[in-house]
Amino acid sequence: MAQEIVVKEFLTERMIEAGEELIYRLAKTDLKLVAAFWAWHIESNEWRLTLSSPWINKHGPQKAYRKIDEALATPVPISGLKPLDMSARETSDPLIKALRAHARERHTNLAHTRLKDHWFGDESVNDFYIYFIK
Repeated sequence: MAQEIVVKEFLTERMIEAGEELIYRLAKTDLKLVAAFWAWHIESNEWRLTLSSPWINKHGPQKAYRKIDEALATPVPISGLKPLDMSARETSDPLIKALRAHARERHTNLAHTRLKDHWFGDESVNDFYIYFIK
């Protein structure tokens, strides 16, 4: 019987730097982030930059993606980061709520923390690189 082997994609330094640049650009907008992190999704074998803001609660993810696309392209495009690499989540999202509670309990924003094989609420996290959780 044949076995299927899944090879995990690496989170590269370039991806981390590109995410930092996007976060920096978004900080200059009204899309004030409360969470920013890379999460590895085992089902699709890909990393996704996840961003969360109360602004998304009010205006919805579609408008958030437009703001994110604009920040990606202005003043010059951020290389190594595509809109399909991202996820915009409301602060009411169970994973976001669980991560924020985890950070509050530990009195930290988890800045530049790598977490592997954790449960947050009902969601299992295989691998995370966290920029910050507020």
